[in-house]
This record gives sequence, C-alpha cells and structure tokens, in this order.
Amino acid sequence: MPVVNIWDGFTEAMTVEGLHPNILGADFIQSRCVPVINANFEFFGMPLPTDAADVYSAIRPFGCLNANPLMAGTAGTINVSVNPVAGSVLADSYKANGSGLTGITSRWYKEPAAYGEAQCVELSGTMGAAGGYIYLQPSANVTLSNLVAGDVIEMVSAPEIVGNDRGILGWEAEMIITKPVAGTSTTIYYRSMDKYQDPFTLPANWKGALETQRYQFDGTETVITSRMGLYLAVGVAFDSKVKVSQFGVRKI
Repeated sequence: MPVVNIWDGFTEAMTVEGLHPNILGADFIQSRCVPVINANFEFFGMPLPTDAADVYSAIRPFGCLNANPLMAGTAGTINVSVNPVAGSVLADSYKANGSGLTGITSRWYKEPAAYGEAQCVELSGTMGAAGGYIYLQPSANVTLSNLVAGDVIEMVSAPEIVGNDRGILGWEAEMIITKPVAGTSTTIYYRSMDKYQDPFTLPANWKGALETQRYQFDGTETVITSRMGLYLAVGVAFDSKVKVSQFGVRKI
C-alpha cells in the first residue's frame, strides 16, 4: 500500500482557516499525491470533449448530453444581470445570468482554444457587497430520456483564470440534480473547485481541468443541468479574465 507524505512542507498559509486546504494547499497536496498515483495506478485522463460531434446519439452513447461542447458561435443569451458591455457575445446554446454585481461590468468574448473555442469573460470594477456571482450554463437542461437507470454521469470542463488581482472566490464546475427525496423536491449539487470565502481567493492566474463527482441516474430525476459558477470577492478592484472551453456532461 503506497503511503504519501503530505505533511512535511505544508504550512498554515496553505489553509482556509487553519484546517482545510486552500487552492495553494490543494496544489501542494496534489504535487505529493499525483506522482505516487501515476506510478502505481493507470489513469486515462478526464473525458474532455475534443470534437464538435462529441454529442450523445444512438451511435455515440457516451457523447456529451449538452449541445455545443466546444462552445462555438456567438448566438448565446447574455442576461442584463451580468452587466455586460456593448458588443458582448456568448457561445451558441448557452446562457449567462448573475446577481449581486453592483459595481462590476463584464465583457463577453471568444477566442480559439486547444479544442474549439473558449468563452471568455473580462471583469472590471469593484464589488460593493458580498455575494455576487455569474452563472454560465447550457440553455437547455439534459434530456432525461437519453438516460436509463444505472447510468453514471459527470460534468467536465477546461477553465482558466488570467488576471492581476486576487478577487475570484471560485470558477467552478457544477452539475445540478433535482429529484424527490422523502417526497420533497430536492436540489443536489455536484461540484469541482468549490468556492472559497473572503478573504481566501484563487490565484490571479490558474489553468486546469475540472471533473465533478459522479452521479448515478435512478429515473426519479426531474431536472439535470450544469453550469460554470463564477463567485466574486467584495472590495477588490477587478482586472481579471476567466475562460472556459470543452464543456461537457456525459455518461461514463
């Protein structure tokens, strides 16, 4: 049984509140664990979509359950709640909305990515009060008839943060399941990179891939959807961009 030493070199500055690791602590821990995992276990990588046709169908049963996984186009819907500047555009078959963004403006634009296109959001201004967020998500929910009981699904994406400030609390992948629990409609969140609390924020620059916890479909679900959630800190003068590409919800 391999044993990994994640204690030597780990400091309190790598924690949120003296116990749980912040993003620096998480990076430190993975730097110790990943080499041991790679040396002892086979890992095939995250199933990020890599072509525009990677969409569920009878002949692609493991294709993405959302449209436009490579985020092409500019015909998406941007709600005024995100305070978009003139000329902002969003990928086809996606929508964006927000709340609590007094003092913040956003510019939505596209650029080439390793696969397909990246949806980019440039932030400026200063949040006047805590609790502001932006959600970027497919316009349509997952078609439940494409799933059968026992199917296992997850959300993946390739996000990035580029900037000169430390005002982002989270740029996270979220898969959201609504189903009855004990007779009551209940919403359950499956997340990757859960948001931090002020004043613990993400690095000004970060790039990676996200994979949510996996969920087993049982047929009682009423809604399955997904999104990238952008959570902002209060009192920070924003000079940041966030990006996301290869956005997929898929069976595994």
